[in-house]
Amino acid sequence: MDRRVSLATRSVRILIPDQLPTLFEPQKAVMTPNIRASAADSDEAAPPERRLTALALQLAVLEKAASRLGTLGFIWATVVLLGGFAITLGQTDFWCITTLLLVEGCRILGRSHELEWQHEATGHRAPTVSSAFAGRVFYWLQLLSASACVALSLLRLSHQHYGGSPEARTNRTSALDIFYGLALAEALLFLVEKALWQWRLGHHRLLERVAGECHLATTASGAVAVRRFFYDSYSRCLSGSIFDGLHMDLVSYADDLLTAGSHDEQRLGANILVALVESDRFADTTLRRIGTSSPATERLIEMLSWKNASEKDVRRSAAVVVFMLTGRKLNALRVTGIPGGIESVASLLYADLDELNLLGLSILNKLARDHDNCDKIGKTRGLLDKIISYSSIAANVPAMATATHMRLKAVKQSLRVVKRLASTTGTTGKLLRRELSDIVFTVSNVREVLQQQQQQQHDEDDDMCELHQLAIEILTSLAMDEDAREMIGGTGGVVTVLVAMFLPGKDAPRDRKKDAVRVEAGEALAMLALDSWSNCGAIIMACGGGVQRLVEALSDPVVTIGAARILRNLCTYAGEEWQLALRGVTAGATKQVLRNIMVEKTKLLNISLGLAAQMLRFMEPGELRAALATAGVTEAALARTLVLVLREYGNRPSMVVPRIRLYTLELAIALMVARSPEGEEARFAALFVELGMEGELVRVAETTSGLECFNVFSGSVGLSRRAVSVGSLVESAREYMRRA
Repeated sequence: MDRRVSLATRSVRILIPDQLPTLFEPQKAVMTPNIRASAADSDEAAPPERRLTALALQLAVLEKAASRLGTLGFIWATVVLLGGFAITLGQTDFWCITTLLLVEGCRILGRSHELEWQHEATGHRAPTVSSAFAGRVFYWLQLLSASACVALSLLRLSHQHYGGSPEARTNRTSALDIFYGLALAEALLFLVEKALWQWRLGHHRLLERVAGECHLATTASGAVAVRRFFYDSYSRCLSGSIFDGLHMDLVSYADDLLTAGSHDEQRLGANILVALVESDRFADTTLRRIGTSSPATERLIEMLSWKNASEKDVRRSAAVVVFMLTGRKLNALRVTGIPGGIESVASLLYADLDELNLLGLSILNKLARDHDNCDKIGKTRGLLDKIISYSSIAANVPAMATATHMRLKAVKQSLRVVKRLASTTGTTGKLLRRELSDIVFTVSNVREVLQQQQQQQHDEDDDMCELHQLAIEILTSLAMDEDAREMIGGTGGVVTVLVAMFLPGKDAPRDRKKDAVRVEAGEALAMLALDSWSNCGAIIMACGGGVQRLVEALSDPVVTIGAARILRNLCTYAGEEWQLALRGVTAGATKQVLRNIMVEKTKLLNISLGLAAQMLRFMEPGELRAALATAGVTEAALARTLVLVLREYGNRPSMVVPRIRLYTLELAIALMVARSPEGEEARFAALFVELGMEGELVRVAETTSGLECFNVFSGSVGLSRRAVSVGSLVESAREYMRRA
């Protein structure tokens, strides 16, 4: 299993509407602890490249032992034999010694040049024929030299005919035996080293196996990277301490190639990193180490802006690594902290390769999870316009299905980024929403997405559901700004398509994903209707000039809260011209609303109280009593329920239902002032006094909060302040009760 970079999305999940977080309630920032695996857990298994460094150590021990014996033999030959016995040496031994010294020199020369040519061959994207040929020549030169040393040394040791007088042979024979023995041992050690090399790398194919375990075997550059890593580890063991290469690993090696290497070496380092970060086994360790290496991170960011056509692959590799890095908040902050970091990421959006465009949008989506990064993205020149340009689902639609799929991916990634930016909290969010809504293509592109017909295939149908949900969430967030709210409502077709999604009809297919879209559409419509008489009129017209379909939606458990929110805002802000149409609310919804007040809890109770308070404005004298009788609710029971609500939430406002006390007070006042020729007004006031509402009002007055003063929240920041405060409602209620 590996972590190949996938721009596919997780399936949409629908939550129970009563638990669904919305912009109508404040949201506290939740700090999620970053729990990292301990060093023991992450390093429990040795990395595959450890076998290469261990082999490099073994080979280096044999090579250095052979070299030391060769040095000792050279000193013995020059000082003892040629220096002490030069005159007494026989002609045969003189030329044998000379030949052995020359052959050993050739072997040493071939060894040093073989490593150089092998390094040269692995240092280029396409190894040249000359470098590969030169490496093989020096390889066979060493084997022939060592074989010649073994043969010649064994021949002289076996014959033992060194010539000369017995007196002259006394020490000379021993000296020659020592020299030939040293030459034989050196050559044999070298041949053992070569045999071990061939056995492990040739027969057991250790390089290929390690490359496969590190996910580097799928490309030619990956295999070259592993081979070069082994040669460099071996060279370090030879040039310094034999343990220098043992501490190497692929991550630090790739880091070195990125920061201190040539252009081709940087390419190789990026290829190593992308293979490691896409592996479940090595991703966490690799990302942690690269994330703390500032030079490596800076070089990766620099690679994102490489524009040469031949560098698309390395640019893609760098983009994948940066995409994985930005999955962690600290790494994302490091990326944006690099001068020009956002601009380098933005350059991917201008590349002429779809995958680079998608990676750029995906990186921006991860960066936008941080509030400060959203501010930097918004301030990057031309970036918002470029992000919006990818959200057009109708732009340059290709004929081929595969290309269409890539286009949908780009639209989805663009909408994700826009959604994060539009939902940013605080002053930054307010400015971003204004800048996004000022771009003339934003709302029209979102409308195109909403109007896009869903495909027949199940997977594409799922993709479309998510596209619709993202588009609706963007509209909801943008509508928090009053000017944007009017602009969205005035864009042709937006309200109509939202109503069609929210109220698809009884025969429309139903599933969890489509229900999630319906919930989001209801929230968007409720936001558009907030404090906007023009949008209220557009919603009523989209519903057929009345509210009957919305009233029917109150009995649908999936969208009942959304329908109640929309109806409440329509009753509150639609204006006098829609009074007749809104009479349908009292005619069809009273029974359901009263039942919700008497039975339900939290969010549904909250919005039902608010809707009931507004519905009373449209009731004729005496209609309330008839509605109560139809619903089977007595006046005393209704009054008791309101008092109990104030008692339950009297200590302090609720984060889940911040306006429940306000809605309860509005309904209580509406009941006390309801027009009735039979004295209902005095009746409800007397019931409230009898049930002890006065004491509850005092508690509410002492615990009022700014939480109750706003209709909408951006995080914990309140927007759209209400004209009437809870305190003034308490005073009004107490005044009516005193009159009773």
